[in-house]
Amino acid sequence: MISGCQNTTEKLIVENKISTKLSKKDKLILRNEKFLKNKILEKSEIIISSKENSSKQKDNDVIFEFRNERLLQGRDKSKLIEREKAKKALSAVFKMLKQNISSENDSLNLKSGDKISLENKYFYVNQDGLIYKNILAFLPLTGPYSKYGIKTRKALDLSVLYYGNNQIKIIYFDTGKNINKKVLKKLFDNISPNFIIGPFRREILLSIKPIAKSKSIPILTFSNDISLRENNVWSLGFSPEEQVESVISCALSNGFQNFGLVAPDNLYGRIITKASIDLISGSRKNKYDKILLSNDQINNKPKLFSILKRFLKYNENQTEHTRFDSILIGGSREFILEIAPLLAFFNVDSRYVKILGTEKFNLKEIRNEPSLEKAWFPVILSKNDKGFKLFWQETWGDDVNYFSSAGFDSGIIGINYTNIEKDALRTLKNILGPITGSSFQNGGYVKKPIHVMQIENLGKLTNMKKCNNFKN
Repeated sequence: MISGCQNTTEKLIVENKISTKLSKKDKLILRNEKFLKNKILEKSEIIISSKENSSKQKDNDVIFEFRNERLLQGRDKSKLIEREKAKKALSAVFKMLKQNISSENDSLNLKSGDKISLENKYFYVNQDGLIYKNILAFLPLTGPYSKYGIKTRKALDLSVLYYGNNQIKIIYFDTGKNINKKVLKKLFDNISPNFIIGPFRREILLSIKPIAKSKSIPILTFSNDISLRENNVWSLGFSPEEQVESVISCALSNGFQNFGLVAPDNLYGRIITKASIDLISGSRKNKYDKILLSNDQINNKPKLFSILKRFLKYNENQTEHTRFDSILIGGSREFILEIAPLLAFFNVDSRYVKILGTEKFNLKEIRNEPSLEKAWFPVILSKNDKGFKLFWQETWGDDVNYFSSAGFDSGIIGINYTNIEKDALRTLKNILGPITGSSFQNGGYVKKPIHVMQIENLGKLTNMKKCNNFKN
């Protein structure tokens, strides 16, 4: 509600109400083409008599009253995309994708909805009963990671739709259930895949690798364990080492020298602290100190306070922190939200002491945490992200994430490789993902378009362009 304080001034009331309640089971699909320009009021249709109002009120007589001011935080005014620009972007993407179209829509289990059938409809045989040119995808279609698996499957569906043909089929294997090595071996023997996409989890990749390696089958895995990559096994996951390298390198290039490292006392925490120390130790002028916190230490608040006070060399007589000019916080969402406010309590002001984080910082709760304002964290931004978002939303109606883009690229690369049937190392070397822009190089290394972002007020982000693609 916006109102003037004088009784003689007419009140302008703006309300936003939902008159009907939508059932959770119902779906509401909005298409861009249904919003016509003639349905929107032009500026010329809104007339405000400035002369009349100026004679009745002064600037100091106006009061803006918001009943729930807290609810206004973090809200951005939605941008209206011009219809013509959207059509041009969509047209460009469809033109790119339809270059090699040869598969019919009804040969795919493609639905415009959040849910897709998990029935296997990609197991095809020819007239002689022989299975040929199969791409085997290991995805978590059920279980705790199913949202990532289903998103990736949707992306693979689109890649087959626009680049596949009647001799190339994708067969999905659900890794959300227990994996039996005998079943895996029988699966490889019966299907004879030409290409493998997935899995996400490290332990499943360890079971698949020996079989695929013995048959010289290339693997594009989404695992973020870079220790498992090698010739013929490319890692598309965003590894902890890559995340840390991007933000530490950015900090070093901006003159930060004294680093504090705070992480959980587990395998993940040891990985990110070791990667950080390796980078920081590259110059003698740089200094660092670290603490690895166990669950018992985190849950014991007095003990945690004491550990952090010693680590930060907290002095009650000082209003500013002086030991570190940069502090890395690595861990789960809960760990970050536990540690960050305590650092601020002990005089670590994120506006003056640079806080560094991992991709976990891109969560809404963390971005809106006041003690992390001006913090840096890494993200992967796809090269053709804007056009692909429109294309994806036109097809599925939901949001795009990294696995949408990486999954689509994986499908295209797998189809092209299966068509060419050449040596994997020669075919995939230096190839670029059409959507992500990732580059496939020797030893299973995939160079990704990594960007460093800075958290601003109300959770907004700024791209630190000088640190984009900082990795060599």
